[in-house]
Amino acid sequence: MKMELIDRVMQRMMGTLDEKQMQELRMALVISLEGFVVEREKTELSTEVIDNWEYVRRFLQAFLMSGKSQETVKQYQLHLRILLDDLRKPVWEITESDIMEHLARQKYSRKLSNRYLNYKRAVFGSFFSWLRRKRYIRENPVELIEPIKYDSVIKKPFTDEEREKLRCACQHERDLAILDFLYSTAARVSEMTALNRQDIDWVGGECIVHGKGGKERPVYLNASAAYHLQRYLEDRTDSNPALFVSYSEPHNRLSKDGVEALLRRIGIQTGIEKVHPHRYRRTAITNAANRGMPLQDAQVMAGHADANTTMVYFSSDKSKVKAEHKMYLAS
Repeated sequence: MKMELIDRVMQRMMGTLDEKQMQELRMALVISLEGFVVEREKTELSTEVIDNWEYVRRFLQAFLMSGKSQETVKQYQLHLRILLDDLRKPVWEITESDIMEHLARQKYSRKLSNRYLNYKRAVFGSFFSWLRRKRYIRENPVELIEPIKYDSVIKKPFTDEEREKLRCACQHERDLAILDFLYSTAARVSEMTALNRQDIDWVGGECIVHGKGGKERPVYLNASAAYHLQRYLEDRTDSNPALFVSYSEPHNRLSKDGVEALLRRIGIQTGIEKVHPHRYRRTAITNAANRGMPLQDAQVMAGHADANTTMVYFSSDKSKVKAEHKMYLAS
């Protein structure tokens, strides 16, 4: 009944507010009506949540078996834990209204962006869709919740000057090898940190990485990446098979967090904002696209399952589009 009331208000405001204002109004109504009874309903929340985690465990196990990465599974587990800890209801009692109220609380208490909120909605949708397919619940409460619209912001790649500043700020051969490797291969940081020394084909100037869903693909080393990687490995005295290791003993494999912390430090040192591994990946794909690499080849290089994901990088250079417009439509 609560959602029906909200829908009626939204219908009356159609044509008065724009799409973004309508979305904000819906969220405001959901959070404002939280705790109010629109008509007679049961308000006591069940504390019987013992079975919930068994359902989550089975879902995540199936999710992992379908080829999803450990990192993705961890993210899903986190979002489901937050949801179930907040609602404290058995999964079969969770309603569309419960999900909407949870998302609204998350938006306003944690200042979440609509993009992130829509990701959470997708996580919940996957979980409840699985529960329904397995006949643990009658209906999927997320099914009727519309995708949350958000502004698509094109994130900037590094300029050539910024990349050179970052390279010059490296104080160790390892750090320079990491920056050059990330740019040359366009690899995800998790793909890079999983590599071993023996994985490098020095003759071919390439190596095989294991991407999302366990899919293998070759990535390639340019002259700079190969040179500094070889120098770094020649200077190593440890016996760890990992391609990149920490400086301190016992020289453990460098983790994703370790690489991210390294890049943050170099970013602070140079005064360049938003220095992180994925920006190197974005820069490599964008530069390849803007310098003429065909879409299909760029998709293979990036390891994208969907060409539409790669296509974003092909439309991000406005100056290139402007130059081509002048070339083809000057008169």
